[in-house]
Amino acid sequence: MQPVCPAALLALTVLTACATPLERCISTAQSEVHTLRRAIATAEGNITRGYAIHRSSESYTFYDTCYDKKDRPYSCPETRYRTIETPVEIDVAQQRQRLKSLRRDLPAAEDRARSQAQHCTALHPPTG
Repeated sequence: MQPVCPAALLALTVLTACATPLERCISTAQSEVHTLRRAIATAEGNITRGYAIHRSSESYTFYDTCYDKKDRPYSCPETRYRTIETPVEIDVAQQRQRLKSLRRDLPAAEDRARSQAQHCTALHPPTG
């Protein structure tokens, strides 16, 4: 599974904070399905390429122009981040087995998600 991007996690947190209890409940119910689908897509990509991609975040300093209270420019450092992608050797046969297992697990997870979503709707009936 791919590492979670901090920015994506923050965006998800912000969106979840705005969601209704029903939406949050359904989102939680579907999380296993989303995780499996991401893992399937990752495994398919790894098999197609013949290698995995490791992603890491690296900070660097960028010098920008800032302005003081009297609108005088000065150079100011700003920390920025870039994603570094590194190819990683994989066992393609093992990835195929993993993909087969993930695909086999997906229908049951979808069934559980549907059942849990129905429970969510009963617990938090839609208003309006």
